[in-house]
Amino acid sequence: MITIAVTGGIGAGKSETVIILERLGARTVNADLLGHAAYAKGTAGHSEVRDTFGEQVIGDDGEIDRKTLGNIVFADPTKRRALETIVWRRIRGMLEEALARNAEDGVALTVIEAAVLYEAGWDVLADHVWTVEASYHQRLARIMQNTGLPERDVRRRIDAQLAPETRIERAETTICNDGDLTQLEQRVSALWETITN
Repeated sequence: MITIAVTGGIGAGKSETVIILERLGARTVNADLLGHAAYAKGTAGHSEVRDTFGEQVIGDDGEIDRKTLGNIVFADPTKRRALETIVWRRIRGMLEEALARNAEDGVALTVIEAAVLYEAGWDVLADHVWTVEASYHQRLARIMQNTGLPERDVRRRIDAQLAPETRIERAETTICNDGDLTQLEQRVSALWETITN
């Protein structure tokens, strides 16, 4: 089984790239969604997040309120590291389980979608690493449009991530996504051909 990890900064087009790969036939694993499962209600991760950040992060449904938690951790690097310590090791275990299941199922190609691939050390799980990048202002505009968050909060989230230069230096392939979706599809499809043929 071939494993490709797709990373990139928030708003760069990482998820769109993974959707294209899924349409081409890849099985996908989203580390962000696994992160939500890592602190779902009833899990040890949920208890640890509540104990670390207090009742303020618990929503009316008993689940972690991700928006409240995000506002806390993106405003304070120490608190962000505390959350990473709780969540990242749990996600790593779930990623390894998903890859093992896919291999057992005879899946030819699995894609891991992970914004914090390098920070968490998950790049070692992949045969190939692609990073999707776009200009700062393009990313800023996309995120504000998609989330409705104020510019200050969006800038804080972008700036909290690994510098694009670091991702580009470490990745095997860089996909520039300053254009439209058609251009992205063409680039990803061409890369797919080089990996699968």
